Amino acid sequence: MYKVTWDIETGGVRLNHKVVADTLSVSPRPVFFEELDLLKLHELGWTYPHCEEPLLWACNKQYFYRGQLVFEAKGANLYNDATIEIKPGFESLTLIPVDMDEMLRRNKDILFLLESEAIEFIRDTFIDYSLASKKFEEFKANQLDYEALAAAIEKRTKRKIAIVKEDCDSFDLMEESIAQERGKKRILATKIDVFLASFSGGKDSQVVLDLCTRSLPPSVFEVIYSDTGYELPSSLDLYEDVKRHYSSLFPGLKFSTTSNHAPVLSYWDKIGTPSDTHRWCCSVMKTAPLYRSLKASGSNKQAKVLTFDGVRAEESTRRSNYNRIGKGVKHSTVINAHPILNWNTTEIFLYLFTHSLPINLAYRFGKARVGCIICPYSSCWDDMLVSKLYPQQLSPFIERIAEWSEREGIKDVENYIRDRKWKFRASGKFLTIPTQVIFKNSSANFFATVKGGKSSIIEWLKVVAPLTCIIEEERVYGDIKYKDSIYSYEITGTLSDYSFEVVGLKDLTLISSLKRVIYKAAYCINCESCEIECPTGALSVFPTIRIDTKTCVHCHRCLNFHDKGCIVANSTSMTTETNIKAKAGIDRYNTFGIHEEWMAEFLMSPEDFWENNGLGPKQVPGFKNWLKEAGIVDSKLNLTNLGKSLSQIYNDSVKITEVVET
Repeated sequence: MYKVTWDIETGGVRLNHKVVADTLSVSPRPVFFEELDLLKLHELGWTYPHCEEPLLWACNKQYFYRGQLVFEAKGANLYNDATIEIKPGFESLTLIPVDMDEMLRRNKDILFLLESEAIEFIRDTFIDYSLASKKFEEFKANQLDYEALAAAIEKRTKRKIAIVKEDCDSFDLMEESIAQERGKKRILATKIDVFLASFSGGKDSQVVLDLCTRSLPPSVFEVIYSDTGYELPSSLDLYEDVKRHYSSLFPGLKFSTTSNHAPVLSYWDKIGTPSDTHRWCCSVMKTAPLYRSLKASGSNKQAKVLTFDGVRAEESTRRSNYNRIGKGVKHSTVINAHPILNWNTTEIFLYLFTHSLPINLAYRFGKARVGCIICPYSSCWDDMLVSKLYPQQLSPFIERIAEWSEREGIKDVENYIRDRKWKFRASGKFLTIPTQVIFKNSSANFFATVKGGKSSIIEWLKVVAPLTCIIEEERVYGDIKYKDSIYSYEITGTLSDYSFEVVGLKDLTLISSLKRVIYKAAYCINCESCEIECPTGALSVFPTIRIDTKTCVHCHRCLNFHDKGCIVANSTSMTTETNIKAKAGIDRYNTFGIHEEWMAEFLMSPEDFWENNGLGPKQVPGFKNWLKEAGIVDSKLNLTNLGKSLSQIYNDSVKITEVVET
């Protein structure tokens, strides 16, 4: 939020309201003796005390002492130490610790403004949503879902809509800008069951937790730490320290931990390693267990939660575009509030120092961000630190990657792991998945075959629409009532190997939903992720799949929360996928292979396809480019003569592949 310059006299940093001549372009982090020891600076001629105070500051891997660049660290990775390049004139340096008292005194006023604004934000957000819970009953009495109406209008008009209260005590909807002009305050109508401070063991969530304790009574929020199975030992230790610290100050503050019912490596075996394009572990191991633990009193219904978290814009380009309050960012039942969204790294550490809060030991050894033991987003520097600090905890994951790499014939496994190439592969690359799903669409019927299915297709079908079900020995049949139509379906085979057919189905929305149901039934491993999307508590996934038809409203949130409706299905290589790569590069297809099922869906009803299809938002542009370059549509997405012919032929039940071959 504020600009940072060096404070030569104290050996620290200064916060400034505006840009000055020596303003730093990167927010520096403090460097402690533990990191210097790990980099072996004491063996390179440097002298420094083992003290609590920081000795240097680092901007990325450049290290500064009292405003001067004194050395750089380069070339670190999982198997190799960093190379230290000491700058000329600093080969033999005696370090004096930062004068913490004076540095903090000089930054006191700006820090006060910074934390006061955050405290006010937390308090105002809590009050607004606490009142919203009361207003919810008024809206409920009016028999109108104002939040849903506002969301629908926003989607249609692309403008922010506010719920306001008129002088006659009635409620109305109007554009937010108009409401502001008329001096009308926006009324929230979202009932919140739980206010939460999410603690991750990192510096950012630690600051937010402390701000919450200074903003709110301890009885109105709780603290939950989600143990992913990847946690750094220092993060687990810090949680216990933090719990003891705040429990002694605020006995009424509730602390708890959550975790998935299965260990993380068991999911590696079923889903594959997390990758840079599919970091499934955050949902499966962290957020799903956390929010699944929060149910509305006396029911299986997900509690509506407002979480104060430590997200900061400085951390990534994507986060820099976040609003300070986000509804349904990751899960539909969760509102995320970001009190320190605009804080920088330096301000975070200054807050911790000012309030004498404990610091995760990993920061003292050089971790810029405290996350998991192994992560597809980690850097080579992180890999080096973790391998040195926590080799025992890291070993099972590296061994699993090495085992899979050798099995797949990777020639130089050590280089493959060292260069982090495992992070850039599709998650299911190394897995042998016996499950297969094949779709065969026509203009008349919807048909799919499944081999090696893992859960009940009959149970999952219940989320699509009301249906009847008659079960015979190796045959299940009945009707699906969708919108104003009734479709007959039939399932033949066994629980794991079967065919599924719906007669006379042309509705693209229903086709898309049925495909997602089939993927879920085929690949579901009870990971818990989709359960927390259910707004009524009708869905329960562990230990077995159960859908309560009395409470299911067929909203399809459990189907639409992820591509293909299932994390595992999306992560593994599907038999229906054809990887078509352009000669000039795959980038213009957004790295997606072109699926036969996409072509089937498109050719069945090309006029309606772009308004109603089963593709994800990132898949649509790539598919458009492919259709244009194949000559099937023109620049305005209208069918060419070739496209019209293919559509006609396809709807006469001739497969696309036969046309291409002839």
